[in-house]
Amino acid sequence: MRASVADAVAELIDELPRVGRITFRRLTSGLVERLEVIVRFLAVLELFKQGMIELEQEGKFGEIDVRWTGGLEPVAAGSIAIDDYEG
Repeated sequence: MRASVADAVAELIDELPRVGRITFRRLTSGLVERLEVIVRFLAVLELFKQGMIELEQEGKFGEIDVRWTGGLEPVAAGSIAIDDYEG
């Protein structure tokens, strides 16, 4: 099964409003395949680009903190324009 960025965005839109703040390491802790981690990273970048999350990193190669800023109202994943990625 191929992971898609759109699916990963939908998962994050469901999870992040509930947790508020989480590290990228925790967001990917259950993922086994490298491709799954890459897809999750692209989804995080898409949400950052849309202004729905803030990212913080203390230093080069430091932990990446992800903070939900998309508000409390539910967001439909289909309402977000997601770039196509091929690889």
